[in-house]
Amino acid sequence: METFKILETYKTQYKDPIVLHVAEIVHLGEEEKEEKWKGWIWAESKTNKGWIPLQILEISSDKKTGKVLEYYSAKELDVEKGDDIEKIKSLNGWTWSRNVKTNTEGWIPDEIIE
Repeated sequence: METFKILETYKTQYKDPIVLHVAEIVHLGEEEKEEKWKGWIWAESKTNKGWIPLQILEISSDKKTGKVLEYYSAKELDVEKGDDIEKIKSLNGWTWSRNVKTNTEGWIPDEIIE
């Protein structure tokens, strides 16, 4: 698998990330308005809340709730400038990556990837 360099250090912003399971129902808040983060929406589950990608939802007609279509974790990845990562999945300005050095996985913003 191809590796990519990290251009700047990134530390996890949300220490308790939202985790969602297939068929779970979430209450929806505002969609992200900033252009580089389009495609994310604020969601609240029975146990947590956080930003999730619109692509994993079947949204109700009143747009107040959504049914989760695939497993999702908002876990972010701590990386240091110069680390090597492998890209696993990219979505809406973020990439689920594996840090080669620590063998850990999570989301990092695309703008810090070489």
